[in-house]
Amino acid sequence: MASESNQKSSCRRILSSSVGEVYVDFLEGKNHHRRIFGGGKSQAIAKAVGLHKNNGDLRVFDATAGLGRDAFVLACLGAEVLACERHHEVFAALEDGYLRMKCQDSQSESESGIKLNIIFGCAIELFRNPKSAFYGFNPDVVCIDPMHPASKKSALSKKEMQIMRDIVGKDADQLTLAKCAINSGVSRVVIKRPVRFEPLIASPSYSISGKTTRFDVYINLG
Repeated sequence: MASESNQKSSCRRILSSSVGEVYVDFLEGKNHHRRIFGGGKSQAIAKAVGLHKNNGDLRVFDATAGLGRDAFVLACLGAEVLACERHHEVFAALEDGYLRMKCQDSQSESESGIKLNIIFGCAIELFRNPKSAFYGFNPDVVCIDPMHPASKKSALSKKEMQIMRDIVGKDADQLTLAKCAINSGVSRVVIKRPVRFEPLIASPSYSISGKTTRFDVYINLG
């Protein structure tokens, strides 16, 4: 008879490569803790998007959702988040975790109140189409977390991120994506980078750094 953990894993959409396996789960571990306690608006990502100074609803478009970690953190902190992922396999895993979270919410006596939605598509194409979901959502902030350059000291050395690299590749058009976001007219663009690497776009308005990750913030003053 299979163990309970093996039974749970068999119900999840698994991403795998020669490095190992990973799946999206918003109901257990660190995500469960964030879901209950939020983690506080003093976190670097919260400061980068402006949540620490926001008293109302903040709409965030996550242009590179991946496994949904950053989108989930921001949603747990009270932002309304629309997360976009363009890779079929990654989106399937993200959607699987998202639907299981929504299923638990529908079965509980009181919903979590987390405002998170996901869409499949290429963010570059959404930025270029004035009738797209991006413009319909009308975000205050765009977040971009492109595939980072390989580095033994970066977060990408972790197993799950290496699996993502094997599946997604190098995100060769990440500079185009960043320029599209900045030119979209949104008031703030946040680009996540390894702390030791140069900004993807020169001269950010300011940056917020952690031990391994830096958030470069671009404020649209127009």
